[in-house]
Amino acid sequence: MTSALLTWWRARSSTILAGAIIGVGFLVGYASMVRTRPLYAPDSAHYLAKAFWFLGASPQEAHDRVAEYAAGYGITTIPGVDLMFGWGLVQPRVVLSALATPFVAAFGPIGLAVTTFLISLALMLVLTIMLMRRFGNVTAVAVMLAVTTSAYLVFYNGAMLTESLSALLTALTLMAAWRYIREPRAWLLIGMGSLTVTSAFTRQATLVVAGAFLGAWLFGMLVSRSRRNPWMWPAVVVVCASLGSQLIQAIVFPSFSQADQFLKQTGTDNLGDAILAIPRMALNILSKDVYNYLANDPVLLVFIVVALLGIVLFWRRSEAHLLVGAILAISLYNITNGTPTAFRYAIPGLVFYVAMVGLVIHATTRRGSPEVDLAEQRGKYVAG
Repeated sequence: MTSALLTWWRARSSTILAGAIIGVGFLVGYASMVRTRPLYAPDSAHYLAKAFWFLGASPQEAHDRVAEYAAGYGITTIPGVDLMFGWGLVQPRVVLSALATPFVAAFGPIGLAVTTFLISLALMLVLTIMLMRRFGNVTAVAVMLAVTTSAYLVFYNGAMLTESLSALLTALTLMAAWRYIREPRAWLLIGMGSLTVTSAFTRQATLVVAGAFLGAWLFGMLVSRSRRNPWMWPAVVVVCASLGSQLIQAIVFPSFSQADQFLKQTGTDNLGDAILAIPRMALNILSKDVYNYLANDPVLLVFIVVALLGIVLFWRRSEAHLLVGAILAISLYNITNGTPTAFRYAIPGLVFYVAMVGLVIHATTRRGSPEVDLAEQRGKYVAG
């Protein structure tokens, strides 16, 4: 028994140590966030109220309980009952509240924070497993220490918000796609579609994963100069699931218009003038976001820069194509919303940044001439 246990430990000790280091990073990052930032954010009111409603409270009772809880954070103004339950932007967002109901029932309002903590923990586990399988333990530790100590990433994923669940669903969709590329099975396509629909009713950000998969398909065809591309069916399924979900939401919940928001933020009254204002708005968003990174989260800025560098260095790889497609979709959301978000709108596509940074760091661990290794990587089209 002792010999078998020792053999098991020797075979897995490096992976266990790597996981322990990442776990310490996660706990320290989360503890820092809890000590320095509130778990409750203005958007949390909608998700917490829905959880109370799902548990049997009337809309007014749910509103009053949220108001009482928000007052503990010094927040005295919250949306009225009609806006809390009737705003078209958040009406479709039901998945997080549904998942939180047992925890809210057991612990009260803080149960929503318990839910997002567990989701964030699951996200870190999924990202770690993905990195270890693709690039090894060293790369996984390096990338995940950045993710778990980034002030913005830890806050968005740990607070009472939908970002962590959206990011987790995207990560699971990508892992299903990679498995489909290795072993095409119909159930994996069904799984990707189901995860996308679930994500659409978590946060309306599914164009990020749809754009990423579409990028992997189209850019992959250009690079390989072949119409045969393993990303075709994952892209078709995810894009259809994303657009179908958004169409249903637009019909059922018509009270929010992204186009109206775009016109409002550009200060124009027609789409033509709004489009002409995009360069000015994009530059403003970029400059303010970079300033926020420099002032509050230089770790995240380095993370982003390394990911962008990876697109240039490994432009033939599917990781680069996925990230380019995701960035284009994120930019669409960010610009039409018209405000700097300090990476918040990119959280649903976090896994694509993680994969790209992992590829770059992994390239530094290869033996031999770095120039030869990079040239070899750039010379190949790798789909999965």
